[in-house]
Amino acid sequence: MKKSILALFLFSSFAAFAQPEGRFEDMEAKREKIEAIKVGFITQELELSVEESQAFWPIYNEMSDKEFTIRKSQRETLMGLKDFENLSDKEVEKGIMKLADLNIELEELHKSYLPEFIDAIGAKKTAKLMKAEKEFGRRLMERMSGGERPDRGPRGGRPMR
Repeated sequence: MKKSILALFLFSSFAAFAQPEGRFEDMEAKREKIEAIKVGFITQELELSVEESQAFWPIYNEMSDKEFTIRKSQRETLMGLKDFENLSDKEVEKGIMKLADLNIELEELHKSYLPEFIDAIGAKKTAKLMKAEKEFGRRLMERMSGGERPDRGPRGGRPMR
């Protein structure tokens, strides 16, 4: 079980290790561009009215800022585990447990904002938001990896056998 959790953390965050060092400005500009595209995508998918947009975006931006802080801690923790072969078992265990705690914190953050989203845009559009975020992430990963993967089934699902 512990091995599968470690593998999950390491594989799911592998992209953090692939980032070039010393190019913060480029990464920040890319992040801002991605965020702008994400805002457009979510706006289009949710078909928000003016009133809904005015209520929704401040809440979403607040949550996103908190989410960014948690994800930054995840990246920092992963970087601390980058050379885990040279760390003690206790140090690796501490890092793994911190990653698990940060994942839980992220899910609790998302859950804590659900009532606010439901109040602002309703339950159906909140469900659409969850779907749109997942779809945006999938499309972003596809684009970053060089397009559609030939080993995937229809609509990017699991490989067909």
